[in-house]
Amino acid sequence: MSTQAVRHLQSAIQAKTISHSDRSLIDFNEYEKFIAFLKDAYPMIHKKATLERVENYSLLFHFKGATDLDPIGLMGHYDVVPVREEGWQVPPFSADIVDGYMFGRGTLDMKGHVIALLEAMEDCLNDGLVLQRDVYIMLGHNEETGIGMPDSGAVAIKRLLESRQVHFNMVIDEGGAFIDGKGLSIDGPIALIGVCEKGYVDVELIATQTGGHASMPPETSALYEVFEAAMKMEKDKFKSELNQATDDMFKALVPYMKQPKKFIFKHRSLFKSLILKALIKSPELAATVRTTSVMTMAEGSKAPNVLAQTGRVNINCRIVPGDTSDQVLTRIKNRINSKLRIVAHNATEPTIVSPSDNNQFKLIKDTMSLIYPELKAIAPYLMVAATDSRIYHDMSDGVYRVQPFKNMLWDRGTLHADNERIELESFIKGIRFFKEIIINGSKVNTELVD
Repeated sequence: MSTQAVRHLQSAIQAKTISHSDRSLIDFNEYEKFIAFLKDAYPMIHKKATLERVENYSLLFHFKGATDLDPIGLMGHYDVVPVREEGWQVPPFSADIVDGYMFGRGTLDMKGHVIALLEAMEDCLNDGLVLQRDVYIMLGHNEETGIGMPDSGAVAIKRLLESRQVHFNMVIDEGGAFIDGKGLSIDGPIALIGVCEKGYVDVELIATQTGGHASMPPETSALYEVFEAAMKMEKDKFKSELNQATDDMFKALVPYMKQPKKFIFKHRSLFKSLILKALIKSPELAATVRTTSVMTMAEGSKAPNVLAQTGRVNINCRIVPGDTSDQVLTRIKNRINSKLRIVAHNATEPTIVSPSDNNQFKLIKDTMSLIYPELKAIAPYLMVAATDSRIYHDMSDGVYRVQPFKNMLWDRGTLHADNERIELESFIKGIRFFKEIIINGSKVNTELVD
């Protein structure tokens, strides 16, 4: 195990690059600390690459290749979500190592990914690798607050590359998953590679009344009216359907299934209603076959004895491919009380589905199999969360979300939660994964030839 790589990850975690929508709450000295650490830790990267700082803190590394073939883009972000310290068994920015795990905010999301990628590139350059394709490493500084923010580093990098007419052969970012195959009658772990993302829209339900003293309530309060409408949405879920990405996933997994599921999923069109009925019993699988809606925020009066003049409930919707934010909004309006005001915010559409039958996907799949030979199957799937990479679908032959750390199979619940941690064995294997991607992805006479 590379002790230097582990030390580098510790240094990265110890930089408190906490992201906030209110930028005044951010300590940008910690961001400078992280950027300075990268310069010291990766001298060959900084020697061989052209580095540009975008929106002050996002980093764009450009490694020139020997040909004019389309480049590959390797993405990441180094900001992390806020943390509450009292729930941790070690301080959340200590990067302490306990029983083969490094604990710390950002170990999985996603400094572990970023450092594994940089370690791999530094190793390749030290080994004298001559890149044939250009390689871009794009590190955002405010992914956790979303691409809708006006100072999004990812969006600024994309616009800069667009102005230079860059078109990618493939882009790789965070995402993907390891899952236990048991639920699909597959004996062993499965790796999933994200080929698209759901869309997003927040729908605000608003009821207004005159208010007054709570001792003389109306027949129904403003909060009752918005909650009644929101409950209708949660009780009566949107229709499920086998969208392209989920159908492609099952197509890839069928050969590894045992009977009778193998027969059922092979003949999905015949047994579609049965399959969908089974899938929606699992929240995780249900999210891959339908647009979801759930209450996330509510607001009423500011005092316990005062009637709310305005009641608000936010419904967060994640939109499957084939659906749109306008269609979702129309369905919500048709389902609930027309007296309510209904306002949509932050709408983004589902991305297109990247190919899973091309050489780019094959490279990722073959590399994952090489690093983790115990995997029983590898398949494309629909990402239900959002990443910065969604903005690159219109300037790349394929955008793929990859999770190179197998401990995500059992530690996924620590993401954005207490005791986030990465298994050091998985971290080292993640470095190997990116090294193979860089070596084989940047060659001319390989699977990635255009």
